[in-house]
Amino acid sequence: MAVLREWFRGFFDATYLASDGPATHGKRARAEIDFATRALALRPGARVLDVPCGFGRHSGELARRGYAVVGVDLSPTMLGAARRAHRQDARLRFVRGDMRRLAYRAEFDGLVCLFTSFGYFSERENVATLRRFARALKPGARLLIDHRNPHHDATLPAHSWRRAERGVLTSMAYDRKAGVHESTWLFLRPGRSRVIRKAFRVRLWTLPQWRRRLRAAGLRLVRAYADYRGRSYRRASGRLLILAERVMGPRGRRGAARPRP
Repeated sequence: MAVLREWFRGFFDATYLASDGPATHGKRARAEIDFATRALALRPGARVLDVPCGFGRHSGELARRGYAVVGVDLSPTMLGAARRAHRQDARLRFVRGDMRRLAYRAEFDGLVCLFTSFGYFSERENVATLRRFARALKPGARLLIDHRNPHHDATLPAHSWRRAERGVLTSMAYDRKAGVHESTWLFLRPGRSRVIRKAFRVRLWTLPQWRRRLRAAGLRLVRAYADYRGRSYRRASGRLLILAERVMGPRGRRGAARPRP
């Protein structure tokens, strides 16, 4: 499956938004933030970074609960939807930016990266992005990354079609050697004969790989979860939620060793 290197620049557009819009995620977002705030051990008024924030369903819910939130996303379409759905004020701000170039330093009490929003780049860029995440956190602060589980993906039949969100069919393929999940999305528009085809590509890490890369970024793995109910991760789990905290002291400084594959 041929996928453009920066496929994500055109993927999250109006077509994607129409199939996965803000109206469909109110209850779901509340449940996810219920879990995230507990896992991150956020105090009242804590400052949180949501990256990438998409159309703002998690940022908005965090701000509604009194946290000071910055949502960062590369897609103008997603940011436009976020700003329409959630009023920006002293507690909530949306910023256009590339997660590979985050410039924040020790500003946040927590960071969330949810809904399979990590691993879009090369291995080197993904590791560097994880370092940017760590650098944005205050020492001792935590991050939560919600991702796919490569062991689970390896058991799925290749090229089988399934219905995803509204009006979308997806077919996936998983390259075990490269650790890369690739999928084709077909967007079916009601009343229209044209089908829009998009490609999605994300690199997956096993739990030992996550542990090594977190350590190299100045982070410590706290716990791995299987879902937002807080169940412990198992190899057969459908998801892999990583909870980590920024290391305090010399190991959190720049110059950590490069992780092994």
